[in-house]
Amino acid sequence: MLVMLPIKSWGKRIPIYAVAAITALTIVFALQPGDSTVVSAGEAQTVITSGNPVFVEFFSNSCTACLASQPIVKSLEDELGDDVQILKLNVQDSLASQLIRDYRAYITPTFVVIGRDGEVVWRQSGGLLDKSEALEALEAA
Repeated sequence: MLVMLPIKSWGKRIPIYAVAAITALTIVFALQPGDSTVVSAGEAQTVITSGNPVFVEFFSNSCTACLASQPIVKSLEDELGDDVQILKLNVQDSLASQLIRDYRAYITPTFVVIGRDGEVVWRQSGGLLDKSEALEALEAA
């Protein structure tokens, strides 16, 4: 924006605005968390009751904090072994509606760690994922 302040001609500003808008949209679409990792509520329940610790992420593609948390979530996924299940639920999908109520995920992003017994052992709502706390909770679960 500071680059455009000395430019007085709208004929020169419009191409700069267009390039900035296209760049911003490209970045936003490249960072979108995407879709849920399951296709039905029953499949989600199967993952939750698998007997393994489960890391659940409730997200929205239009949530800025969700987009900003994606690199942290991906690095967490890379560090976790096969003993931990990852469940990503887009809150805009109809399959997530009951799980949103069950786990009180009314703010995006909400991160939940569910222990082997199916009980919530850790939760974080809003803001960037605290990776170290999530790892500690998964180790304890």
